[in-house]
Amino acid sequence: MCKYRWMPIIFLIGLTVSSVNCTKVQKRSIPAESNVTDVEQSVTPLDVLIYTGSTSWITVENATNEAKSALGLLETNGIRAAITESEEKLRTWMTETTANSIVNVCIIYGVLPSTIYAAGNTQSDGSVAENWIETTDGDTIMNLADYFGYYSSDGTPNYKAPLQNLMDLPKIDINVEHFENLQMYVTESGRTLTPSLVDFESDRPFPLEQLGSEWYAEKMFASNTGDIQGILADPVILRDGNRGRIAMVFQTHHKDNPKGMVAAEIIINYLLAK
Repeated sequence: MCKYRWMPIIFLIGLTVSSVNCTKVQKRSIPAESNVTDVEQSVTPLDVLIYTGSTSWITVENATNEAKSALGLLETNGIRAAITESEEKLRTWMTETTANSIVNVCIIYGVLPSTIYAAGNTQSDGSVAENWIETTDGDTIMNLADYFGYYSSDGTPNYKAPLQNLMDLPKIDINVEHFENLQMYVTESGRTLTPSLVDFESDRPFPLEQLGSEWYAEKMFASNTGDIQGILADPVILRDGNRGRIAMVFQTHHKDNPKGMVAAEIIINYLLAK
């Protein structure tokens, strides 16, 4: 009979593990380490702001580590950057840098904060995020990990609509059902501009054939063919004519990619290259 005494405990352990594995959006539940730079600590305007308050397809802790890696490389190269867990501070910064005639970059980890794009797609047009990328500044939202904006920061599923609404392309779909573990090969631009990037398997590469209006692939760092003739790309920078950009970097499901280093290299060597 002694062996049965353990059954309730085993059940509770299994329930806990199951709950953790089913959690899609992760939010910080422990205090940030003291060396994380927040936007309020910055005394000069920021070129780059990295949001780590909530994540998907990457833990908050791993995203913070990747953000620190990016931050260190950016600062070493004279780029003003910070990490924030506050979506309110992200909104304020994005509002202040809209149409300022300077290229700014926002990095997110699979989650589109509700302060810059309303949860549940309740503001499909004219969001803070959309206004930010629709000027001729060339501002860039760079998404790492999960499908761009699939979830909001409060856990509300936005599904595919954020990408469609921000790009004003209602049929854009990164095809969740069929794109898994697709091999991406580094392009010539990738080898030149992102030395930390190597061939890898992407779970949400962007289908370039779906681009329309004035959107085009401005720079492909890796594709399914290893060149600019590929039809799937990740990492890739998409641009709306002479306006803003959406970049996708390592859209992978809890995979060990050098997300921070490659994101920083794209910014240093291309987006903010002097």
